Amino acid sequence: MDEERRIPPFAEDILTVLTDAAGGTSEELPRDEAIEVITDDERFDKADAEAAVESLQSRGYVYYVGEHIRITPTD
Repeated sequence: MDEERRIPPFAEDILTVLTDAAGGTSEELPRDEAIEVITDDERFDKADAEAAVESLQSRGYVYYVGEHIRITPTD
């Protein structure tokens, strides 16, 4: 993966949490539900969740469809 797409380790963990919650890359989660799923993991608070989602979106790991978050397919 190139340097421009690198994300902090905690964001990688959050991407895994989101991918699991969404059932992979074929489903989507409402943004509020995604934040809730992340904060349900005791390692992350709301600020972590929001920062990670922003970082993931700005680097192309997730994208928005309306108010829903989708995981970008890696294949």
